[in-house]
Amino acid sequence: MRVLVLYESRRGFTLTVARRIRDELRDRGYETTAAPIRGVDAGTLAAAGAFVVGTWVAGKIVAGVGPARQCLEGIEALPPLDGRPAAVFCTYDVSPRGTLATLASRLSGRGARVEIGGRFRNGPFPGARARSLAKVPAFVDRALESFERLRPAPGT
Repeated sequence: MRVLVLYESRRGFTLTVARRIRDELRDRGYETTAAPIRGVDAGTLAAAGAFVVGTWVAGKIVAGVGPARQCLEGIEALPPLDGRPAAVFCTYDVSPRGTLATLASRLSGRGARVEIGGRFRNGPFPGARARSLAKVPAFVDRALESFERLRPAPGT
């Protein structure tokens, strides 16, 4: 199964998490590509059997908190995902609030099947990034279990 990791990054931590997820999947024998959600080509999308989509969390602690607008625009531009499984993640400083639910809902609207989400804290506390990156293997475990369960049967 080919896995496509799509991301929207602002300051680089979301890109770091996306690359760590990509590398973890590759280490486990999965053909995996990471690409910005707004720049991925149609062939790469078509070849993917599963997706991981990540964004940074926009907003002001309690007001307007959610996925970056650019990520939502990227999701809306995706072609139909035809029941393929997906997992979502976000990077945040204070609180992600409903970011994962919004991502899952938007991807479901494009035809993906989403049941796994992961949160990776960027700060503001010392060591937050390292602790977050240490959670990537467990996130990948859960995502792969979900992908196997949700993967469409051949020919459907």
